[in-house]
Amino acid sequence: MESVNTSVIKIMNFPKINQIGILVKDIPKAASYYSRLLGIGPWFRSKTARHDLVYQGNPIHLDLDIVIAFRGGMEYELIHVKGGDECIYSETLRKNNGGIHHLGSIVYDFDGKLDKVKKAGIGVIQSGTIVTQGTAVTRYAYLDTVAQCGMITELIETKLKGIYVPQNKFMMYIGLVTGDVEILRI
Repeated sequence: MESVNTSVIKIMNFPKINQIGILVKDIPKAASYYSRLLGIGPWFRSKTARHDLVYQGNPIHLDLDIVIAFRGGMEYELIHVKGGDECIYSETLRKNNGGIHHLGSIVYDFDGKLDKVKKAGIGVIQSGTIVTQGTAVTRYAYLDTVAQCGMITELIETKLKGIYVPQNKFMMYIGLVTGDVEILRI
């Protein structure tokens, strides 16, 4: 990878971190644990209609279970890889059997932020688009920022009917009405 142009990073104005992504082996068990230990919950699961993925420039297929919850302005994402191709999660699962995987930022100009990131010399490891049954569309990109900050970072943008929506507990309750999410029963 090319060296990162630090002047571009300064102008990029990288958004604040508001998500912690954690790889787990068992969603209900992990969600129950985090709920008891940290008071995080309720947990919401996307009703996914389609999930398109690209890893290192190639389309892949994954069978994933993902739930999210909120506490103190932070979103917690639990990811369980049930099967599929080699992906961004594979190495972490092989090395550590799971754990904290990435830090994410919710953005409102995904293409613009991604363009600035690429101009700064930061590559995209994996990206995807999730379309829910209620037609919400989430686009995301995992960035190769391990050399710069010791961790993978992620850009995330969600739109409902073409309108940017924040990812927070209130919007998850709206998602219950629109058919985009369900509550995980633990």
